[in-house]
Amino acid sequence: MKCPGQDSRYWKPGAIFDVKCPGCGEMIEFFKDDTRRRCPNCGQEVPNPEMDFGCAAYCPYAEHCLGGLASEKAGDSKLKIMKAGMAKTLRSIYQNDSRKVARGANFLELCEEIGKKEGADLGIVVLSGFAKLLLEHDTGFGKFRDSVEELMKRLLETGADEKLAQDCLSLLERALSGQIREEQDIKNYNVIKDASLIADFEAEGRKDWDELSKSLLTESARQMAHIRAAVHGS
Repeated sequence: MKCPGQDSRYWKPGAIFDVKCPGCGEMIEFFKDDTRRRCPNCGQEVPNPEMDFGCAAYCPYAEHCLGGLASEKAGDSKLKIMKAGMAKTLRSIYQNDSRKVARGANFLELCEEIGKKEGADLGIVVLSGFAKLLLEHDTGFGKFRDSVEELMKRLLETGADEKLAQDCLSLLERALSGQIREEQDIKNYNVIKDASLIADFEAEGRKDWDELSKSLLTESARQMAHIRAAVHGS
């Protein structure tokens, strides 16, 4: 039995759509279950801003589809559902500016990708990255201490639980005040910083990956840069 959410026979209008490449402006056709696609014009990999992030956390047929893996998949899907909420908020605050939405989506994907390889706390890393995007955007939040209540509201709207949201805000507060001491906190925040550097680098269309790698803090991000440098011949 194929899950109806993944069976194209059950897809509604809008399941196939076009996204403008943030690098060159070419329109890229996406299916709703694509994670990312490569631009046919400039070759840049573009994350799907409309990604359907899964059903295992809430679907009553998850156990039937996934068997004993349902609980494990539900944990993974919780993060995916949160990311879907983040993507919706980003589209709203950026007013569907395709470049900013794509940069934000790419940043969050990089937080997860690098975080997995570094053994970071994925929920904290991705949600803290989202909070960082909110702080960077001129949403009227003001200084961090004056923004905590509004930030908490935004984080909870993604589907995150209160403890996770509080842990993320605590991490950001310690980072902004230069008071990160715990090894895991340092690892988590280094992942966020590297993801931000790479996302900015790609949004600017730069190719000097070897130069960027000198500024990266995690081994996984440096390896990513070296691989892309070889691909692009920089």
